[in-house]
Amino acid sequence: MEFKKISEQNAWDEVAAATNKVRSGDSMNPALLEWFQRQGVVVDQSVFPGIGLFDDGVFSGTLVTQDRKVVEYFVDMESPDDGDFEDVTGELGPKDPSHPASDVKDLITMSLVYYDAHQSKAA
Repeated sequence: MEFKKISEQNAWDEVAAATNKVRSGDSMNPALLEWFQRQGVVVDQSVFPGIGLFDDGVFSGTLVTQDRKVVEYFVDMESPDDGDFEDVTGELGPKDPSHPASDVKDLITMSLVYYDAHQSKAA
């Protein structure tokens, strides 16, 4: 997808790179990918704006699931059963691309744009 502003294209490219990295398993913690799968995430159909390494083996971030749900997560791989995995789709506000104050340069917003673009290609 092409954008008029470089900053918007950069956001698209960043989401695409992070998503491809997760989907390929490249430099990913296998335990984190397994944890996503246990949460019901179909990694090859989900979008990842990035994965934050909070501490050694502790990850946090946001993802868009295969069902277009936006989820915030926080998990320590030493105690993964205590991890948080919360659907925040209903609370997106301006992070939702359909919101009048949305900013496509925001990585969560761009993740939804990226998801929608790929879903329309698959249809």
